[in-house]
Amino acid sequence: MSEVIARVQSDPVLMISAAIGIVILLFVVLVVVVASMRVKTYKDRYIDVKIDNEAKEKRIAVLEEELKALQIKNAQNEQELQQFDDTKKRLSQTAEALETTQKELASLQKLQGQTQTQLEQLQQQHEALKDVHNALNDRMESLNEENSKLRVNNARLLMKLETEERLSAMTIQRREKKKPAEE
Repeated sequence: MSEVIARVQSDPVLMISAAIGIVILLFVVLVVVVASMRVKTYKDRYIDVKIDNEAKEKRIAVLEEELKALQIKNAQNEQELQQFDDTKKRLSQTAEALETTQKELASLQKLQGQTQTQLEQLQQQHEALKDVHNALNDRMESLNEENSKLRVNNARLLMKLETEERLSAMTIQRREKKKPAEE
């Protein structure tokens, strides 16, 4: 370590570099100290503002409760004044609504009866169509089986026919070969 210090003292460039390093270090320390002081100041201000805000919030809450109580009392007074008119209007509206509902009920019951009849008819048609469908499926399956059997038989017959044709062609060729030999 003493060797490094001696080398720095003997070399002016290293001496200037060390001085610049120390100045930069002091500047960084100064910035950190100033920043920590500002943080403490802002922290104190934040705490003071927070306390003030809490007091104001409590006062606002009390005032809001008083306002709500006054609004509820005012609403109750207005409600009592309009209760008679509202009751009268509701009674007339209820009578009209009852009459309208009874008419709608009668028409809906009629419509339900018609719909029920149509549903029953459609269910009967559906059952009949299911039976026809099942019968046609059975018939189609039997026809497919018969068709497969016929195809197999046709293939066998075609193979026999081809075999017979080959045999007859061979027989004809043999006969033709025998005739020139006899002549």
